[in-house]
Amino acid sequence: MSSLLKPSMAICCIYVVAAWILLQMGMALSHHISDVELQPDMWLVIQNMLFDLVVGHSFFETVFILLIGLTCLRMLTYMGRHLYASYNWYTYVKVRMHPRLTTQWTRKYKKWHTHIDVIREQQPVAFAIGMIHPRIVISTGLLDMLSVEEVHAVLLHERYHCTQRHPLKKWLATMIITSMPYMSILKGLGHYYDIWIELLADRYAITQTNSTYTIGTALLKLVQTQRFVNPCQGGSFSDTAINYRLSQLINPEQSIEVPMVSLRSVCTSGTVLIVISMIIFFQCI
Repeated sequence: MSSLLKPSMAICCIYVVAAWILLQMGMALSHHISDVELQPDMWLVIQNMLFDLVVGHSFFETVFILLIGLTCLRMLTYMGRHLYASYNWYTYVKVRMHPRLTTQWTRKYKKWHTHIDVIREQQPVAFAIGMIHPRIVISTGLLDMLSVEEVHAVLLHERYHCTQRHPLKKWLATMIITSMPYMSILKGLGHYYDIWIELLADRYAITQTNSTYTIGTALLKLVQTQRFVNPCQGGSFSDTAINYRLSQLINPEQSIEVPMVSLRSVCTSGTVLIVISMIIFFQCI
């Protein structure tokens, strides 16, 4: 299988599984709502729906409705926390923005059509962030630590994340994984996806620079420093798949074998899907 197809296959599997479960949940909710007569008094409608949930449905259907509630609650909680973290992060960036260096580096790479923010931060930082308009964030600490060639390699790595829309894709995948903990296969697929997008971003930098040296030395320097915690969902240069990335840099021609999912997670997740489908088929149709 082509390396380019591996992360695409993983993220597509996550989306397909999530879409199937949400479809089943939508059918169950539609069936549940149709059992209750709609009235102008919404409080009375809610009372009738709760009464119908306890009395008018089988045990398994009631459990499934509660599972829908749990999924929606976890999804909304994740979105709320992300919005709060995003607000704090953008406030942090705005306060620590280095206007001169931001203008300088954005102009230097204007052909990329990707904004580069430089922030005043002693720790070396390199992120691809932004779901709608991806941008690169680097720190003055990174510029002080790395050579010009190494900074260029890091920016190439982050540019790949931006062009492939990885911040948005990772955000959606993480939201799905967080809101559906009963589907253990999703966590494995998400981890597989995270590893491969980092490997492919490194390969892009290697191809553009025709060398593994600059990206390799930059990675080694960054992994030895204290990790900077990014509160938002984005592609960071040095916090994922270190062993796989170093292996690829040492021997670029060697194929990398990354485990996708365990047999146990496939069996348990498959069982959950079958049970949900049976509940919908026998109880709601």
